[in-house]
Amino acid sequence: MRHGWAPVRLRRFAALHPQVEGIVQRCGRETFDIVLLDVRGDWDRAVVGSEDEARAIGRDLGVRLHDGWNDARLARRMNARDVWSDPEGRRRGL
Repeated sequence: MRHGWAPVRLRRFAALHPQVEGIVQRCGRETFDIVLLDVRGDWDRAVVGSEDEARAIGRDLGVRLHDGWNDARLARRMNARDVWSDPEGRRRGL
């Protein structure tokens, strides 16, 4: 992936979901997550090689970025839906 060029999956998510915001967090020794979260609590993510790359993807998508989960509003949004028991929920890895 080119530095700053958002994956198609994230680009589609940002375009089709309401009020998307991004969370940048470290997820490994040399990897970072960019999590896209919409107002309903639906989300998608990508793992990238640097914090700069995660931030460049967020800028490319035009989403407001946050450093980790310090904003309680985002944590409530993420936990509002039980996607495993909701028939409309995401089922990653199945």
